[in-house]
Amino acid sequence: MGIHVIQSQRLEVLLQGVMASITQPSSSPFQVFKTQHFIVPSPAQEQWLTQKIAEQQGMTANYQFHQRIRGFQWYAYQQVLDNKEQVRKANIPRLILKWRIHQALQPFIQSEQNSLAQEHPLYSIVQRIYASADQLQQGTEKQLKKQSMLYWVAEQVSQLFNNYMIYRGHCQRGCQSNCTCSSNWLSTWGQNKALNIEQLIAHTDQQTSAFSLQQTEQLEAWQRWLWQHYFHDDFVEIQSIDADFWQLLDNQQTRSRALAQLPNQVIVFTILDLPPSQLQFLRRLGQYLDVVILHYNPSQEYWADSVDPLWKKRYDLGVKERYIAKHPHASDADIAAFFDSFSLGFNALNRESRHPLLTRLGKQARDHFSLLSQLATGEEGKWVDAFEDYFPETLLGKIQSDIFYLAEPQPQQYELAPEDKSIQIHVCHSSVRQLEVLKEQLLHWLSQADSSPRRPSDVLVLTPNLAELEPLIRSVFPAVANEHQVFLPVKIAGVAQLDALNAWRAVLGRLQLTQGRFTQDDFADWLNLSATQQRYGVDYTQVQRILALLGEAGFKRGLDAEHLKQSLSADDQDYRYSFKFALDRLALGIAVPAHVMVQDILSYALVQPSDFELIGILIQIYHELSARRNWLVAHEQGQRLPVEFWLQRIKADVQEFEQADVVALKAIREIIQKQERMLTLASYYDDAEMQLRQITLPLPYIIEEIQRTLESQSAQVEPTGQITFSQIGEIRPIPYRLIVMLNLDTGKFPNRDSHIPFDLMDALRQQLGDRSRLEDDQGAFLDAVLLAQEQVWLFYNGFDLNDGEVREPSSVLQGFREHLALIVKPAPSKSLPEGETSFEDSLPLSEADLAGLKALQVPAQLYPLYHLHRLQPFDPLGFVSDRPVRFQDQWFKVASQIQQVKGERQAWANTAYPVEQNEMIILESQQWIQDISFPARLYLKTLGVENLTAKELADQAEPLLLDGLGKYAIRHFLQQQDDQLSPSLLQDQLPVGKVQHSAWQQSRLEQQRLLERLQQYAPAPTETTQRIWRVSKQLQIACVTPKQLSQDWVSLDASSARAKRFAKVWLEYLLWLAVIKSDAATAKRRIVVFSDQTVICEGLSSQQAQHYLNAWLQLWHDAQQQPVVLPAALILKPLEKGKQYEWIEQDSTQVLTEDSQKQVLKDWNDTGDFSGFDMTQNEACKLHRDWQFILQEQDATALLQYACDHYAYALYQPIFEFLRVA
Repeated sequence: MGIHVIQSQRLEVLLQGVMASITQPSSSPFQVFKTQHFIVPSPAQEQWLTQKIAEQQGMTANYQFHQRIRGFQWYAYQQVLDNKEQVRKANIPRLILKWRIHQALQPFIQSEQNSLAQEHPLYSIVQRIYASADQLQQGTEKQLKKQSMLYWVAEQVSQLFNNYMIYRGHCQRGCQSNCTCSSNWLSTWGQNKALNIEQLIAHTDQQTSAFSLQQTEQLEAWQRWLWQHYFHDDFVEIQSIDADFWQLLDNQQTRSRALAQLPNQVIVFTILDLPPSQLQFLRRLGQYLDVVILHYNPSQEYWADSVDPLWKKRYDLGVKERYIAKHPHASDADIAAFFDSFSLGFNALNRESRHPLLTRLGKQARDHFSLLSQLATGEEGKWVDAFEDYFPETLLGKIQSDIFYLAEPQPQQYELAPEDKSIQIHVCHSSVRQLEVLKEQLLHWLSQADSSPRRPSDVLVLTPNLAELEPLIRSVFPAVANEHQVFLPVKIAGVAQLDALNAWRAVLGRLQLTQGRFTQDDFADWLNLSATQQRYGVDYTQVQRILALLGEAGFKRGLDAEHLKQSLSADDQDYRYSFKFALDRLALGIAVPAHVMVQDILSYALVQPSDFELIGILIQIYHELSARRNWLVAHEQGQRLPVEFWLQRIKADVQEFEQADVVALKAIREIIQKQERMLTLASYYDDAEMQLRQITLPLPYIIEEIQRTLESQSAQVEPTGQITFSQIGEIRPIPYRLIVMLNLDTGKFPNRDSHIPFDLMDALRQQLGDRSRLEDDQGAFLDAVLLAQEQVWLFYNGFDLNDGEVREPSSVLQGFREHLALIVKPAPSKSLPEGETSFEDSLPLSEADLAGLKALQVPAQLYPLYHLHRLQPFDPLGFVSDRPVRFQDQWFKVASQIQQVKGERQAWANTAYPVEQNEMIILESQQWIQDISFPARLYLKTLGVENLTAKELADQAEPLLLDGLGKYAIRHFLQQQDDQLSPSLLQDQLPVGKVQHSAWQQSRLEQQRLLERLQQYAPAPTETTQRIWRVSKQLQIACVTPKQLSQDWVSLDASSARAKRFAKVWLEYLLWLAVIKSDAATAKRRIVVFSDQTVICEGLSSQQAQHYLNAWLQLWHDAQQQPVVLPAALILKPLEKGKQYEWIEQDSTQVLTEDSQKQVLKDWNDTGDFSGFDMTQNEACKLHRDWQFILQEQDATALLQYACDHYAYALYQPIFEFLRVA
């Protein structure tokens, strides 16, 4: 019996201590069947210890691990005490604590205004909840905001009370009745006494303001009220359980029976927190059984603030023994002299470390050491120093050695060896760049030969912002190997698996989709989730068909009329373009595949037989979405449903997906079942006044709890057989050969903003053993430096991503750099090679790197530790020096290409592309007309180049007004129908709201005017057919011509008359005349009635038509071989305004006059700054995307001038002569 402490700076030595403890010889043969109990600080340590024991023994069995001392404490209560239900009842999970706080405060926020008197202790916190919703109107929205704020308060206060029970609910002096210890706040609150804030407030150099004092007193008042009314009795119950436990152990009659329920030995493997209450538990437990504490201590020397005098005497004796072991012939005087010099200026009650890194970063470890030294003072206990004084001959080893021996650092005492790469500092521009560099450096590190093979499991990567970095890690380190790059296996510890998160999104989607606008994009995102597709038995192709059907049937937004009513005004009763609107059309289209009205529903005509099953799935989805539409707002609608009811509903949904083989949801189901067990257990033992089983919470908060539990996944923070990424502080203290720390930036690390609001422990004086996030981060950095066996890589963003300005690293990294600068010796000038005048010259650094290092103000002796990385991985400057090693061949190729001498690109216009025409070509006339009207597309098509455009997104908004394209679509539809057309047949195109009727009337009026204009030339449009025009033996054109030999070919076009369409009409006219070869061709007319003008072509003979066509055929031939800058949309632009170009003869060639040329150039160079049109789609402008692609780095104006001189007159002058606009 007793408390035994084994301390070492190496985890491997502590592991041997574990093995020695669990393999002790025993007098009883049944000892092997007894469970061995371990107390570990985290799941990571449990996993590491389990793995190492298995390696030593070949297996692990019959071991039970407890998370922290508190975990074993409750296990011991449960084993020893007879009233096990009382123990279960008292051990309240923090989630239940939170829900009880919410239930306690909820009645105070129901009224529209805060009804509490200002004297009430709760007034300040309730007023804060009301103030959060001040800017909102009364009603559901305001109540939702107050509920949200209340739940946030409950979350914070539950953390506070949980911490208070651990750190501020313990009697330190063994008071007999009511405890009067100043640190036992909960006892004071239980007596309904206020804390003495002025006495407890943290003393600083600045005087505490009256405002701060008042704020702290208000915090104390409402927390005291909540504690006393709702939690004091529970805490008294916990204390009574503790008293009963010790009473059984202290009583000789019951002791043996109680000890039989406990293990003979408990092993505490490393400590990350040591609250006073748990320290006292260990101290008392050590009187009855063996408590073996394996303590990780970076230094063998004494470095605690204050320790027990007995422990100090034993320590002094150990110092003298170590001196005698090294100097066996030393006299008493020598020993005394050494001890006096060693203890010079030493104060056992108030002393800090001699080493600055321990002073700055090791406060947490120092506190634990101090507490442990007070603990292990019993006569039976043993204190074993199992330190090893071997350290590698590197800079990292020097730092570890200095801390181990507590050697005060001396300036310039360590000469950096050229091959020493134990500490590296990598400076980047962004988090993504850090990961890219890390991947390259890891590839290099893993590829290097070593005495023992390097494995991915030897690498630990720590970051202060893992959640923010997670998607970037998945991007840079793909989860699946591919042939393009070396595969590195990585594991992101403590983050839920991506498939589990996506499967949970699929379950929640059925609840959340109807809470917003419910657009087609929202639905598509949900339907494209793998779990959704598994649930409904569809694959990717079917999903795309479903989305296409919905889009074509008119789905824009909203589930149905009921859903749209929530966001539309009462007067707006047009509920078209909803999911239900499109679904009704599709369902009717199965039976009636035509564009007709059936019982107020417009059938969808293009439903295929293969779509029937998909439409059935859509109907099922609609019913399931509709059934869940109000779940998330049920609480605000007056449905006060208990938490247990919601948990059962969500579990049913999860199981529904699981039945479709969505295995990733197992973790979600287990979380829900755990919450159900907590709730059932808590309510089963609760009294009549507070039935937790009937606690009512809005469903969003229950979902938020499940989501938070899933995302944190602290149980998954464990070492893996891969490269492990983890949050700083989650995996410690565990040794790795290589430890990497990312994002050591100012503001990110250490995290100073994660304190809990309303925390009195933060506002009042700290006590020995208190935890702080700042000290946790500092201690984690120190652990990384001390536990790295070979190398430490430190990354930070030293340059701004946008302007390259220098940015400071974390204060911790700055302090570490200052320490390195102090101890590292500058290279002596005599050792420099001939011709080099400074230390910088001896390094393989480029001028850019040297400039960067000077800008970062890095001391010259630290240059070898620094590695500066360019903003882009393909920057040629990144390949100039040998540092750092680059491992990405593709970036080297890009950089090499960039460095090549640039010359002018060979102009396409000066090189004829060979076009072979050995086979018969049959052209379709409409396609041919499009090609020669816009020669850029013809040239690219000949080259086989497709100038891809960004795919236009489907319009997600319902039409409010008809734009030009919408009006054209309706006019075009009206042309295909009879006069008795009902507006209901256009309900999938007409705008919503009250403009629907006016848009219909306007469209009918425009159509009527078109028909009236058509009547001037023919009673109806001329019917057409297709005829072949044989141009030559190798070329034929399939032409559209009138079916009957009529005098006029009359067409009706719902679009407006534009330059490009003039060319189309003209070429149709020429082809018609060329095909019929009639002597009466001059009397024939080609008439097209456009929406705004009528275009008439007349007066040509068939011979003239063929002559003009030959010129167009020559253009078609030339434009395939090289770009011809002559778009019809540009040259015929004057016709839109009824104007013409003027021509003059020059060198026996007709060319445009100077004024006409200026007009052409003006239109060609139009930037569209004031037009509002997308000029990349304007064929008449050089900014058109095809012209830009073809003419880059060429003189576009000169090419236009050349084309005008050589082709314009022959092609376009006849159009101005024989085409008129009426």
